[in-house]
Amino acid sequence: MNRAEIEGILSRLESAPARFAALLSSLEDADAVASVTPGEWSPAEVLAHVRAANDILEPRIFQVLVRDNPALLAFDERRWCELARYASLPVTESLNVFRLRRRELVRALRAIPEAHWQRTGVHETRGTMTLLDLARYIADHDDEHLAQIERAIVRDAT
Repeated sequence: MNRAEIEGILSRLESAPARFAALLSSLEDADAVASVTPGEWSPAEVLAHVRAANDILEPRIFQVLVRDNPALLAFDERRWCELARYASLPVTESLNVFRLRRRELVRALRAIPEAHWQRTGVHETRGTMTLLDLARYIADHDDEHLAQIERAIVRDAT
């Protein structure tokens, strides 16, 4: 782990809400909500999934920061999304909440000492994870779903 790696992850985390907004702004509301490919999530459903996943993933970072080696419980993000009814919310509302929460997370992460990035928690299915692992996982998850929306936009445009 080095400062450049941490900064790269922080940059990805910080830029994700704007990157989602840019992709989703290129769609009409109906396009964001509807998927033309059976079995594929619409862009709005992807965003709903990301919000639910972040509801689960981001608090783990704070748990690791405030407790020594805490247990990190696994949750079904699809069920979380369904119960929170994120897919039924307007895309702009979801983007605003995502942007605010992510800004708070990045602000907190930028303020911690470099040594804290090696603090750990124990995920019930993945085992020991460092704070760096958790932050990287969230950034990778964002990137995965940004690419999914990009593919859907390209596919639906043809």
